[in-house]
Amino acid sequence: MSYVLSIVSKFLKSAIPGVSTRGAILLQVGLFAIVAALAWLPHDSDRGPVATVSQAVLPVIESPIPPPVSVGFSTIEVVVSRNDTMDRLFRRFELNLADLASLRDLPGLRSQLDKLHPGELLRIMHHGGELVGLERKLSDSETLKVTRDAAGFVSDVLENPLEVHTRTASATIDSSLFQAAADAGLPERVAFELAEIFQYDIDFVLDIQQGDRFTVVYEEIFQDGESLKSGNILAARFINEGREYRAVRYENAQGRGEYFAPDGRSLRKAFIRAPVQFSRISSRFNPSRRHPVLNRIRAHRGVDYAAPVGTPVRAAGNGRVKFVGKQGGFGNVIELEHGSGVVTVYGHLSRFKSGLRRGQRVELGSVIGYVGMTGLATGPHLHYEYRVRGSHKNPQTVPLPNAEPIAESERDRFMAATADFVNLLDLPAGPALVAR
Repeated sequence: MSYVLSIVSKFLKSAIPGVSTRGAILLQVGLFAIVAALAWLPHDSDRGPVATVSQAVLPVIESPIPPPVSVGFSTIEVVVSRNDTMDRLFRRFELNLADLASLRDLPGLRSQLDKLHPGELLRIMHHGGELVGLERKLSDSETLKVTRDAAGFVSDVLENPLEVHTRTASATIDSSLFQAAADAGLPERVAFELAEIFQYDIDFVLDIQQGDRFTVVYEEIFQDGESLKSGNILAARFINEGREYRAVRYENAQGRGEYFAPDGRSLRKAFIRAPVQFSRISSRFNPSRRHPVLNRIRAHRGVDYAAPVGTPVRAAGNGRVKFVGKQGGFGNVIELEHGSGVVTVYGHLSRFKSGLRRGQRVELGSVIGYVGMTGLATGPHLHYEYRVRGSHKNPQTVPLPNAEPIAESERDRFMAATADFVNLLDLPAGPALVAR
């Protein structure tokens, strides 16, 4: 045996350069241990050694099947900012631009990807920069979903239907319209729209009094059984200083919604009373007012609306820009011509709407500039004038011409479509009365 170990030791030293005598001996011992173990195993004449393990030695242990190993991916949730595009987002998050090109090649998908809206949420799934999936909410009831499979990208629009319920609410004003609306459980948006509807007859800066009352019939939109948001106001009643005003929404054959009195008269006027929403009057029309800067009697031929710098200023009516620029003590000024000799003036503006120019057409209610304190002004406010053939009129009391009523050809359709909502104004306010 010693002779054999000596031969093996010499062989290992020659086969493995640098191995020591002690190392060679240890390798020999390991080798013989393996050979001895194999010698004890039973042999099959054809297949060689066969290992057998008794059931009693290693009993079967039942265990749950491990879950499949999933390929990990990352999810990016991004709120779209102004001027964001899909191309910019892919570059910002280092995503594969070739994947974006593949998405745009899908039928009908380019238009759903190329125009993003500030504030919307996008969900992007990727694996190491390779796009795995994308989700974009197209509307309250539709979601675009893009997934990737072995063949490439697949897109689908998932529908989650909305339920529209009609509700009514009533309130009495104690301190403000918005507080009364909140006390009645109305969303703030409904209060804003209520003021918009009656803005031609009621100045919500000046005319609102304690004890005024209102009733509103409006849509509440649900999804999956949960309230999502408020919809359109369908009918409204406002009692201001004992005088009642009523409005009902009517959608014409072309799908355009507008508010009318129940008899078909349009609630819209050719002009709105106040070009700045929910500000306060700091100085009224007064031919004998003492000027706060010049300290002498100087007629105040308009109304001053105090508001923070940057508050939007709206066109009081449809018209054309007569003047835009600087004008003495008025600072930055806009003058609009409205036809029939009517001109409105907007002074002390901080800036004009981008791109506004002389001769440009503007629509009633559109933003034309922003409140400031340029020129002779002691604080930020809008100076607003209403002139008829060069004569200054009090903007708060001048009679305003009405817009066109319901066309005779649509009167029967109008009466049939609005009757139920008008009747709801006289019923007690409560939970949903109509579901559609």
